[in-house]
Amino acid sequence: MPFPLTESSNVVCLHQGAVKLKAGQSKLTVNGSRVLVDGDLAGAAISQCQTVPASAPSPVSIKCTAVASTIAGVATKLKVQGKGVLLDTIKGFTNGTVANVVNQLWSVQDAAQSKLKAQ
Repeated sequence: MPFPLTESSNVVCLHQGAVKLKAGQSKLTVNGSRVLVDGDLAGAAISQCQTVPASAPSPVSIKCTAVASTIAGVATKLKVQGKGVLLDTIKGFTNGTVANVVNQLWSVQDAAQSKLKAQ
């Protein structure tokens, strides 16, 4: 079973930029950190992306600065205030571009907790 994400988890873009995690709820915590729920990553800021910006006429590259979308990784059974808890299997796309390829990936590097598991 996957582990729920907390504000202490480590989520990064493909270029090692850090996603700023901020929970929208405070009812469920693990190891003192608030658990993230569905919607908490929408538009989350990304800092320190290592993409080297480049512009036309060469292939366009733009640093990742925000989470654009999420794919799967939301608990179906564990919910807080009606929202599914985010799991360490979640991933998605950023607003960054590398060599004209949009939708750069972000993913969980470390859930940073192993006390709570969910489905």
